[in-house]
Amino acid sequence: MTEQGPGHTRGPKTEDELIQDAMHELPYGIYVIGSTSAGTPNAMIADWVMQMSFSPRLIGAAFERDSTNLSNIRANRALTVNLLDEESMSLARSFVQPTSGAKVQGRSDGAAAVRHDKLADVDYRLDQRGCPILDDALIWIEAEAQDFVEVGDHVLVVARVLTARVQGSGDPLTSTITGWSYSG
Repeated sequence: MTEQGPGHTRGPKTEDELIQDAMHELPYGIYVIGSTSAGTPNAMIADWVMQMSFSPRLIGAAFERDSTNLSNIRANRALTVNLLDEESMSLARSFVQPTSGAKVQGRSDGAAAVRHDKLADVDYRLDQRGCPILDDALIWIEAEAQDFVEVGDHVLVVARVLTARVQGSGDPLTSTITGWSYSG
């Protein structure tokens, strides 16, 4: 396969580019992972989340190594997982921005210095450990981190499910609906 653009021709795609194209097509749910640190709740969009075991009930979620939520979860082992429904695009956008503006390369010094409170305009309550449960989540899960596994450029958190509820109806919001991709 070749790509052509104005004024130039590009040769065949590399194996890595072909793999990236395929990985981009893997669908995933849009989740909001909640954590807490020193009494301050935090939340982030996550998509690499899955059930890992029936007995005991375990889930797994992958985090970038410099994730604020990962740091919080390492410190107190508490997290919540909120699955959004297909009508929740606006809510999902609230969590796309990283907590630290400096995490996005190329930002001005002023923009890099900003800390984003992604929960500022979101309706939620805190679980007993201080992690947010979104009022508009389709389902929510409270979990306790059991293991932290280094996997490539991410850390897989394996967590025991403490409690969970379905609190909405409808279909889950997925990358197929949003058009978003977290692949590489």
